[in-house]
Amino acid sequence: MPEQQKTPTPRFCKQLTLIVATIFIAGVTATLIQYNKLPASIPILQSFKSEHAQFGPKIAIFYLPFIGFMLFLLLHYLEMKAAYPILRKNKPTLSHTQRQNGIITFCLIKNSILLYFTYSLFNDLTVALGHNRILQQWHAYLFLFIVSTIFIMGIVRGIMLGKKENKVK
Repeated sequence: MPEQQKTPTPRFCKQLTLIVATIFIAGVTATLIQYNKLPASIPILQSFKSEHAQFGPKIAIFYLPFIGFMLFLLLHYLEMKAAYPILRKNKPTLSHTQRQNGIITFCLIKNSILLYFTYSLFNDLTVALGHNRILQQWHAYLFLFIVSTIFIMGIVRGIMLGKKENKVK
């Protein structure tokens, strides 16, 4: 019964994860290299009006990347768990294509989140060194739009795959 076997992760997800993780490591490394040049107090929370809302110690530059990395690990775990069929009461297990859709959705969301937090790290480093923010307040809106689009596309694709498989049966 092939439906009960593990669904392999698509190759592009593995490659995308490797690329995004490399970018994240490069961002953390660049910040570590520039760490001694940072002032003792840096802007850590900014409003949507491009104002500095709060200042904190320079170690705070690593708070958001740490949270982003923890989210990345959580979503990576969920991506791995999505590959295995789960027995559900009164419902058939998800098909191979439905599980693969879940894997792809988790892969895209986790990598988008890590990229966003890497961008935020570069942005915070830039501001702390006395330069202007890269995209001003628009980066948060852009990130929310991208993640929402990925999430909605994953749901819609999952519904369409379910309908297609019901027609075949």
